[in-house]
Amino acid sequence: MKARETLRSLWAIMYYLGFTPMLRNPLFMAFVFSTPFTLLFILFVASNGAALPYGLAGALTMITTELGLFVGTDLASYKLQNRFQDMVVASPVSPLIYMFGVAISELIFGAPALLILFGLIAEQGATVAALAATFGVVVLLWVTTTSLGFFFSAYAPNTQNAFIINGFVTTLLSVLPPVYYSINVLPSYLVPIAEIIPTTEASSLFQGAIGLGYSIPPVSGFAVLLAATFIMLLLVSFRMKWREN
Repeated sequence: MKARETLRSLWAIMYYLGFTPMLRNPLFMAFVFSTPFTLLFILFVASNGAALPYGLAGALTMITTELGLFVGTDLASYKLQNRFQDMVVASPVSPLIYMFGVAISELIFGAPALLILFGLIAEQGATVAALAATFGVVVLLWVTTTSLGFFFSAYAPNTQNAFIINGFVTTLLSVLPPVYYSINVLPSYLVPIAEIIPTTEASSLFQGAIGLGYSIPPVSGFAVLLAATFIMLLLVSFRMKWREN
């Protein structure tokens, strides 16, 4: 009975915050494409196609990060402007169910971009096993960044600040680290710092799946991503500012 109510709550959140807005404002799907595919295009043209694999790994990392962190922007809007979170808090829905309901709604907008990138990665020669591993990395990174965005949304004083913070963090996580390039080009003293950033590990795993080789051992990459996912879920579960005082 409880599982059925949980699924019903998830479906209701997905329908009202995912399917309905997508039909009313499909331009948001173009917004998801804009920055990652622009950087991909620049890399492709500037390198005469040679850097396309790095661009694909970077674009996949950036889109996944955006879809996760921008959940925080939407959640801040639902909380501060629409007062929707007040109704959720008063219901049996837990913070994690609410977070994943909104996050899956965001995936509806990002699905076309993700499918295109997976198709391009397959065209680069990635095996079925490599594509399956890539999908697993996407899920882990998505959960990590979604939890981070949700946590930020709880402390945002207004929606403008939430948008700025999540946009800034997206840039910090998916442009500055070795996401669109190999970690091997960094000075040695920056490598340990880069290796603790989840997006670095994700991009390295994507690069390996495409055939560029693993600049970070894949076991270490998965371990860092799993640890980041676990820590962020614990943070949301036990340290989340869910109810207003």
